[in-house]
Amino acid sequence: MPERADDVGNTETAVSGCEDFISALPDDVLMYLLSFLPSRNAVRTCVLARRWRTLWRSVPALRIKDDRQGYRDKEDPSESDDDTVHEPDYDGRFVDQLLRRRDPTPLNVCDIFSSYANFIMCHDSDEEAFRRIEPWIRYALSHEVQVLRVDADSLTANLALVSSHLKRVELRYVRFEGSLDFSSCPVLDVLEMSICSISGNILSGSLRHLDIEDGCFGCYVRSRISAPNLISLILDQDGGFPPLLDSMPSLVTASVAEPVEYEKNGEECFSVVLEGLSTATDLELITPYYQNSVFRMDLKWCPMFSKLKTLLLTDWCLADNFTGLVYFLRHSPILETLMLQLDIKKYEIYQVFRDERNKSREQGYNSREQGCNSRDQSVLSKHLKASISS
Repeated sequence: MPERADDVGNTETAVSGCEDFISALPDDVLMYLLSFLPSRNAVRTCVLARRWRTLWRSVPALRIKDDRQGYRDKEDPSESDDDTVHEPDYDGRFVDQLLRRRDPTPLNVCDIFSSYANFIMCHDSDEEAFRRIEPWIRYALSHEVQVLRVDADSLTANLALVSSHLKRVELRYVRFEGSLDFSSCPVLDVLEMSICSISGNILSGSLRHLDIEDGCFGCYVRSRISAPNLISLILDQDGGFPPLLDSMPSLVTASVAEPVEYEKNGEECFSVVLEGLSTATDLELITPYYQNSVFRMDLKWCPMFSKLKTLLLTDWCLADNFTGLVYFLRHSPILETLMLQLDIKKYEIYQVFRDERNKSREQGYNSREQGCNSRDQSVLSKHLKASISS
């Protein structure tokens, strides 16, 4: 016992000999630092000293989780064995209390993470997961949140957000049975979606940057992306019909990856993708398929790429006597850089190129182009630089 007292005394002496730089900081700086912590940890700082008791109430960020915080045994923990039944201990009640006791300070950031559906095994667990976090989303919007991140394996019918302060939205693992309507978010600038399922439309009049990674779209009804002020677009599709891209007159850079083979019986009476991308300056069109590609299907609508300077194409542009490649060479009058990412070993591209080039010279341009207007027939850019990689 005396040794314990000595240890305590030495510790207090060591602490007293150190200068407390953190306590010397103003409250605004402390709350800014706390905003980088998970909200649970930020609340725990209330035990540090009297000054810290209420700082967490005004932190301009929420970083909250609805996940398993550990195991709570139904039996006595001291007698637990492999057959012990465990229940996940979720902190939804903590979050509810946090939001009730928090000061009405505007939020810069709100991060919401939920793994609820992964541990509650029932047929509507994903719907229940979204119902649990939806009040938290509404709270953040009502407190002028500028950046909203939701990482939750969940399902919702529609998502229609209303906010005059929201600038950035990041969604992960969320499935939407309806549309994502951001028309009531006039300053929304960035939308990032990762591993999300989208059955409806994406609508926004203010959005300038859209990034969809591993997105799965509907297989029965084609989705539509209507964002006329987009500057940059990344569309990495993981399944379903390629979405219809509305006109994007301000578009500068775009990368569209189509991983699924496009059924011929799904041809539309309008351009699905290329018309919407026709104003881009830098463009990437990626698909592993030769024949049934939405890019090839869209060529018959003859969009003109009058601003295009940098272009990346994959193997699909070589099918049918280089239809895709020749098309872009003729319809991109100021093209400066052309990059081809090809599977050279599989298709022996050098030999194919030599043979097909001779055929093209003899047969002329593919008959698909006969319906295009004469004004669309442009000469090859004089500034073009081409490269091939595998």
